[in-house]
Amino acid sequence: MITIDDFDTYPDFPIEGILFYDIAPILASPERFREACVQLMPPSGAQVDVVAGVDARGFIFAPVVAQTLDVGMAMVRKKGKMPGDDLLESTAEIEYGARDLAVSASSVEGQHVLVIDDVLATGGTARAVAEMLERGGAASVRFSFLIEIGELPGRDVLEGYEVTSVVVV
Repeated sequence: MITIDDFDTYPDFPIEGILFYDIAPILASPERFREACVQLMPPSGAQVDVVAGVDARGFIFAPVVAQTLDVGMAMVRKKGKMPGDDLLESTAEIEYGARDLAVSASSVEGQHVLVIDDVLATGGTARAVAEMLERGGAASVRFSFLIEIGELPGRDVLEGYEVTSVVVV
């Protein structure tokens, strides 16, 4: 089971007042990485047609979960990093600024989407992703996070969505 002890922490990174949770120790251990991917899986019986990995650290876990579920993967990228004419875009307000995101509408239209990202903090990124996916015609959106910062409003911002977090601090 993944616990808070599996993360390294760095205070005041990337800016003062932020406590950064580093996933490197999990990635360095095949056993912990495998366990993290298992814990990011949706509940048994949940319908998932595509797994959406959020740039950048969601990309690490999403393909493994998608392969295990035998479904495809969509990428939620930083704006300007993805080609195509069918892109949906959004701006996410995060703890230390803003982030422009994009996803291909054709990858999510009519699909039940599991979004995977490493951290749920303020919920800004996740909410922006949910809104993009819904504009793109996703049938449903649910979330799995490796770590959730419980004192921040992320879960409240995602009210109405199913949210799973492996570790809550």
